[in-house]
Amino acid sequence: MKTYEYRIEFLKLTTGKKNETQLLDALNAFGKDGWRLNRLSGEVSLRTLASVKGGVNLLLERESRTD
Repeated sequence: MKTYEYRIEFLKLTTGKKNETQLLDALNAFGKDGWRLNRLSGEVSLRTLASVKGGVNLLLERESRTD
């Protein structure tokens, strides 16, 4: 049976760079450690991402490592 671990990361969005680019950069960085996005939380959707100010919470998951 597969088991998963989860974590929540706050992605602070900075001005001067597209929000979509910041999100993709962060997700690719987490992905290098095996994390994938489960969901965005807060007042955000992919449709409204460009206009979000401040930041978003990322719920990340990965398969538990059994060493």
